[in-house]
Amino acid sequence: MAAAIAALLLATSCSTGGGDDEAGPTTTTEAGSAAPTTTGPIGSGPPPVEDGLRIEVLSSQPDRVSGDDARIRVTPGPDHDVGELRVTLDDRDVTTQLREVDGGLEGVVTGMIEGNNTLVATAGSDEALQRIRAWPLTGPIIAGPQPPIYRCTTAELGLGPATDDACSAPRTVTWGYVTTSGQVADLPPGGVRPDDLATARIEGAEVPLFVRVERGVLDRSPYEIAVVAPRPDDGALDEGGWNHRLVLEAGGRCGTTYAQAERLASATDADRLRLGYAVLTSAGVDGDALCNDVVAAETAMMVKERAIELLGRPRHTIGVGDRVGAATLHLLVQDYPGIVNGVVATDPLPDVITVLPGAADCQLLARYEASPAGSKLTAAQRAAIAGQAAPDACATWVDELFGQLVPTTGCDAAIPEERTYDADARPAGERCTYADAIANQLGTGPDGAVWRTFDNEGLQYGLEALNAGELTVDEFLDLNRAIGGLDADGAPTPQRSSATFDGVARAFETGRVSFAGGDQLDVPIIDIDRYDDASGTLYDHHRPFALRERLTRGGDPAAAPGFQIWTRDAADPRTDAVVADAIAVVDEWLTALAEEAGGGGSMGERLARTRPEAAVDNCLVVGDDAPRRGADVYEGDGDCTQAFPVAADPRIVAGAPRSGHVLKCQLKAPDPSDYDVELTPAQQRELSSVFPTGVCDWFAPSVGQSTPAAPDRSYDDVTSPEQSA
Repeated sequence: MAAAIAALLLATSCSTGGGDDEAGPTTTTEAGSAAPTTTGPIGSGPPPVEDGLRIEVLSSQPDRVSGDDARIRVTPGPDHDVGELRVTLDDRDVTTQLREVDGGLEGVVTGMIEGNNTLVATAGSDEALQRIRAWPLTGPIIAGPQPPIYRCTTAELGLGPATDDACSAPRTVTWGYVTTSGQVADLPPGGVRPDDLATARIEGAEVPLFVRVERGVLDRSPYEIAVVAPRPDDGALDEGGWNHRLVLEAGGRCGTTYAQAERLASATDADRLRLGYAVLTSAGVDGDALCNDVVAAETAMMVKERAIELLGRPRHTIGVGDRVGAATLHLLVQDYPGIVNGVVATDPLPDVITVLPGAADCQLLARYEASPAGSKLTAAQRAAIAGQAAPDACATWVDELFGQLVPTTGCDAAIPEERTYDADARPAGERCTYADAIANQLGTGPDGAVWRTFDNEGLQYGLEALNAGELTVDEFLDLNRAIGGLDADGAPTPQRSSATFDGVARAFETGRVSFAGGDQLDVPIIDIDRYDDASGTLYDHHRPFALRERLTRGGDPAAAPGFQIWTRDAADPRTDAVVADAIAVVDEWLTALAEEAGGGGSMGERLARTRPEAAVDNCLVVGDDAPRRGADVYEGDGDCTQAFPVAADPRIVAGAPRSGHVLKCQLKAPDPSDYDVELTPAQQRELSSVFPTGVCDWFAPSVGQSTPAAPDRSYDDVTSPEQSA
């Protein structure tokens, strides 16, 4: 079976490998910039050119500058020194905006216009030119046309009233400090040094933990950047409290509301700050108002750009996220390499699009179990059909995620009635579904509706229960005859749901399915499961193993040396420390990779070679003093597998692979020899009647399956500043 799963994961649909016009590059640079696709040391970008006069855009890609400024570095060639450098922006001398740093000039160049800009550096007879394309701070840059916002929330979030229709607000800076008790408190006015001000050793120096907190709006999303700055001053920022590393936090929400944001996660994490990390948060990365990972990538790119303008180029950026935020980070690594260079994911999902079908299946099963025939099933039979660790897990999954399939659920009350969706009266109204949130990525059909990806055609619900003798053949047939499907509005239908090839193929092509694309095999990733399966949680223990199956194509975990799974009991008080432990390990790993930058071999070999001792699969069992570690702790009856069993879901116990990546299965004719029970001739005929188009062939790849064709892609219909300037 393992070989079959590996073959299924390795196979790709021959008709989906080429991408489309959306995959085209967006760069307008004409000279070699040292700013690659990434903005850190680990990733997919080309190395900088070392010889000769050169200009580097440090804060972003040269064609993706947001606002009117960018951090620039100019390095003279070997025949010239820094004092000879002159820098102009569109024929305006900006040399004085830069200062000497490590043999070159560096600083934030301001005064760019929306559209194309030209930086020219000269030193004697040497000249270098760099094209820069600047975009509005409101976006979009890469994510495609923006949905409307019907309610700005800047005032509620403490940023003051919105200043335009894009819900912008003035940038603000406040000061706090880390107390000796480990909290972040407001700094008293008047420059008085608090008696309980904590200090910490950062980058070799003992520094007072004053905290600078900047808040504002980028890409229509409120953001916050916090960093220790030893001298609280609203003028020049003292970087002495920064360890030259960024932590990007991604919250665990998924909504499609058409409001700006309901919350802004605080960046003032005392534990991160006392270690010297600059912490970045944004409502656009959290996804509570718009569950779109490309928008999250765009927003993260802009917030990171702002942090680099403030502080300088980081050694690396670590993404830290939980639940849906973890899914966002997995997709950022795949689809936009370099925004983060390593990931710590807690209670992770591999993505959203392959998890949604589980909630839909649970809704359909609940409907069947409420029917006269379904109500006769015993609790044990229902549990066998669901495959989950808890009897109420399906209800939890429906409560948590099914609303993302219903166009009228989760919509903000501020949407005018004439703009709300009604299937009969207002079919063009605002639909609050996950598919509509990612419409720019999935695309639309001839009728203008977003392509659907939910599919249960050929799915044999309760197959394992049948083969185990927990369902009779007649019960199995009745279940699958009556289960039905969902229409485009999430309402039940008597017929099964059949997704279009176009929608499924685009989900794979554009990277909505986490599938070993981009840098997923090339950066350190620690997935942490706070084991709580008995509660029925959507974020259960099989999710990290689903991603591992995809990364390794069903093979040896060593095929993905950067990916580790850590398990902790959710009720164990020691679990609170695991995220900080994982950040430290990922930081150590990234530092080791950077230090051996000239090391040979593939990125996988480098990851294996530089792996810290603690970067290994492990679990901490209640009662143990230390985690159980090793490459085999989750294999077979390994220590961690016994302590933390891996359950399933309705699709896995219907025969689907644990990877969970199959959005639409290929079909084959029912074969009585595939079942472990005897089917009478009449039952065989009934089976063919229940599945007139066939049953799922789990040995074949998903319809439309492919590895994401074009990481770092931009989407159509974005008006470029060049056109509008």
